[in-house]
Amino acid sequence: MKECLDLSELCSCHVPHPQEAFCKSDFVILARVKQYQLLNETIAYKVRIRKHFKMSEKAEVALKSGRLLTPRGDSVCQNTLTLGKIRRQRKGLKMMYRQGCVCQIASCYSSLYCQKRKGACLFSTLKRSCYDSEGICLPSPSKVCRWAKSAQLNKCVDGNKLTISRWSG
Repeated sequence: MKECLDLSELCSCHVPHPQEAFCKSDFVILARVKQYQLLNETIAYKVRIRKHFKMSEKAEVALKSGRLLTPRGDSVCQNTLTLGKIRRQRKGLKMMYRQGCVCQIASCYSSLYCQKRKGACLFSTLKRSCYDSEGICLPSPSKVCRWAKSAQLNKCVDGNKLTISRWSG
Protein backbone atom coordinates (compact mmCIF):
# COMPACT_ATOMS: atom_id res chain seq x y z
CA MET A 1 0.00 0.00 0.00
CA LYS A 2 1.40 3.35 -1.03
CA GLU A 3 0.73 6.32 1.22
CA CYS A 4 1.05 9.94 0.22
CA LEU A 5 1.50 13.01 2.35
CA ASP A 6 0.56 16.56 1.53
CA LEU A 7 3.61 18.40 0.16
CA SER A 8 3.43 20.96 2.95
CA GLU A 9 3.80 18.16 5.52
CA LEU A 10 7.09 17.01 3.99
CA CYS A 11 8.78 20.30 4.85
CA SER A 12 7.44 20.68 8.36
CA CYS A 13 9.16 20.01 11.64
CA HIS A 14 7.89 17.89 14.50
CA VAL A 15 6.60 20.27 17.15
CA PRO A 16 5.82 18.27 20.28
CA HIS A 17 2.73 18.68 22.41
CA PRO A 18 3.54 20.90 25.44
CA GLN A 19 3.19 17.88 27.78
CA GLU A 20 5.57 15.83 25.63
CA ALA A 21 8.10 18.69 25.68
CA PHE A 22 7.73 18.94 29.49
CA CYS A 23 8.30 15.21 30.00
CA LYS A 24 11.37 15.03 27.74
CA SER A 25 13.04 18.16 29.14
CA ASP A 26 15.85 18.15 31.68
CA PHE A 27 14.36 21.28 33.20
CA VAL A 28 11.28 23.47 32.94
CA ILE A 29 11.53 26.92 34.51
CA LEU A 30 9.84 30.28 34.73
CA ALA A 31 12.59 32.87 34.38
CA ARG A 32 13.09 36.54 33.73
CA VAL A 33 15.59 37.31 31.00
CA LYS A 34 17.91 40.05 32.28
CA GLN A 35 20.06 40.27 29.18
CA TYR A 36 21.20 38.26 26.20
CA GLN A 37 24.23 38.14 23.94
CA LEU A 38 24.45 36.82 20.38
CA LEU A 39 27.47 34.57 19.98
CA ASN A 40 28.56 32.66 16.85
CA GLU A 41 25.94 29.91 16.67
CA THR A 42 24.32 30.41 20.06
CA ILE A 43 22.49 32.93 22.19
CA ALA A 44 23.62 33.36 25.79
CA TYR A 45 20.86 34.46 28.15
CA LYS A 46 21.41 35.81 31.65
CA VAL A 47 18.27 34.84 33.58
CA ARG A 48 16.78 35.04 37.03
CA ILE A 49 14.90 31.83 37.78
CA ARG A 50 11.60 32.61 39.47
CA LYS A 51 10.23 29.09 39.67
CA HIS A 52 11.22 25.63 38.57
CA PHE A 53 8.58 23.07 37.62
CA LYS A 54 11.02 20.28 36.81
CA MET A 55 14.78 20.09 37.25
CA SER A 56 17.33 17.28 37.18
CA GLU A 57 20.40 17.44 39.43
CA LYS A 58 22.62 18.16 36.41
CA ALA A 59 20.33 20.98 35.31
CA GLU A 60 20.34 22.46 38.80
CA VAL A 61 24.15 22.61 38.77
CA ALA A 62 24.23 24.02 35.22
CA LEU A 63 21.62 26.70 35.97
CA LYS A 64 23.22 27.92 39.21
CA SER A 65 25.11 30.54 37.23
CA GLY A 66 21.84 31.88 35.81
CA ARG A 67 23.17 31.53 32.28
CA LEU A 68 21.41 29.64 29.47
CA LEU A 69 22.90 28.83 26.08
CA THR A 70 20.58 27.99 23.18
CA PRO A 71 21.08 27.44 19.46
CA ARG A 72 20.69 30.65 17.50
CA GLY A 73 17.53 29.33 15.86
CA ASP A 74 17.95 30.54 12.30
CA SER A 75 16.48 27.28 11.01
CA VAL A 76 12.95 26.58 9.84
CA CYS A 77 12.47 24.26 12.82
CA GLN A 78 13.08 26.79 15.56
CA ASN A 79 10.72 26.18 18.47
CA THR A 80 9.23 29.03 20.42
CA LEU A 81 7.11 28.81 23.54
CA THR A 82 4.71 31.38 24.87
CA LEU A 83 4.20 30.82 28.55
CA GLY A 84 1.42 31.86 30.82
CA LYS A 85 -1.08 32.60 28.06
CA ILE A 86 -3.36 29.60 28.47
CA ARG A 87 -4.85 28.62 31.83
CA ARG A 88 -4.84 24.87 31.16
CA GLN A 89 -1.15 24.90 30.19
CA ARG A 90 -0.30 26.73 33.43
CA LYS A 91 -2.19 24.03 35.34
CA GLY A 92 -0.29 21.43 33.33
CA LEU A 93 3.05 22.96 34.25
CA LYS A 94 2.14 23.20 37.92
CA MET A 95 1.01 19.62 38.44
CA MET A 96 -0.66 17.63 35.70
CA TYR A 97 1.98 17.26 32.98
CA ARG A 98 4.26 15.44 35.45
CA GLN A 99 1.50 12.91 36.25
CA GLY A 100 1.07 12.27 32.53
CA CYS A 101 4.74 11.54 31.83
CA VAL A 102 3.94 7.81 32.13
CA CYS A 103 1.71 8.22 29.05
CA GLN A 104 2.77 8.34 25.45
CA ILE A 105 1.50 11.08 23.18
CA ALA A 106 1.51 9.68 19.67
CA SER A 107 1.86 12.34 17.00
CA CYS A 108 0.30 11.58 13.64
CA TYR A 109 0.75 13.66 10.54
CA SER A 110 -2.22 12.64 8.40
CA SER A 111 -5.42 10.63 8.69
CA LEU A 112 -3.51 7.61 7.35
CA TYR A 113 -1.21 7.63 10.37
CA CYS A 114 -3.80 8.53 12.98
CA GLN A 115 -4.86 5.03 13.95
CA LYS A 116 -5.53 4.17 17.58
CA ARG A 117 -2.57 2.91 19.57
CA LYS A 118 -3.06 1.08 22.82
CA GLY A 119 -2.07 3.18 25.82
CA ALA A 120 -1.40 6.36 23.86
CA CYS A 121 -3.18 9.66 23.43
CA LEU A 122 -3.36 10.46 19.72
CA PHE A 123 -2.30 13.94 18.72
CA SER A 124 -2.94 15.03 15.16
CA THR A 125 -0.50 17.73 14.15
CA LEU A 126 -3.10 18.99 11.67
CA LYS A 127 -5.74 19.52 14.38
CA ARG A 128 -3.39 20.63 17.09
CA SER A 129 -4.76 23.90 18.44
CA CYS A 130 -7.33 22.50 20.91
CA TYR A 131 -5.03 19.79 22.23
CA ASP A 132 -2.03 22.14 22.42
CA SER A 133 -3.89 24.65 24.53
CA GLU A 134 -6.32 22.47 26.48
CA GLY A 135 -5.24 18.82 26.25
CA ILE A 136 -3.54 16.89 29.05
CA CYS A 137 -2.95 13.16 28.61
CA LEU A 138 -3.34 11.30 31.91
CA PRO A 139 -3.58 7.67 33.00
CA SER A 140 -7.04 6.53 34.10
CA PRO A 141 -7.48 4.47 37.30
CA SER A 142 -7.20 1.39 35.06
CA LYS A 143 -3.81 2.74 33.82
CA VAL A 144 -5.08 3.48 30.29
CA CYS A 145 -3.87 6.85 29.00
CA ARG A 146 -6.56 9.22 27.74
CA TRP A 147 -7.05 12.90 27.10
CA ALA A 148 -8.41 14.31 30.37
CA LYS A 149 -11.90 15.68 29.93
CA SER A 150 -12.37 19.37 30.51
CA ALA A 151 -15.03 21.92 29.66
CA GLN A 152 -12.40 24.03 27.87
CA LEU A 153 -11.27 21.15 25.65
CA ASN A 154 -14.86 20.19 24.78
CA LYS A 155 -15.73 23.81 23.95
CA CYS A 156 -12.66 24.17 21.74
CA VAL A 157 -13.27 20.88 19.90
CA ASP A 158 -16.98 21.67 19.43
CA GLY A 159 -16.04 25.05 18.00
CA ASN A 160 -13.66 23.41 15.53
CA LYS A 161 -15.91 20.57 14.33
CA LEU A 162 -16.39 22.15 10.91
CA THR A 163 -12.64 22.49 10.45
CA ILE A 164 -12.02 18.93 11.65
CA SER A 165 -14.71 17.42 9.40
CA ARG A 166 -13.20 19.22 6.39
CA TRP A 167 -9.76 17.81 7.28
CA SER A 168 -11.14 14.29 7.76
CA GLY A 169 -12.45 14.31 4.21
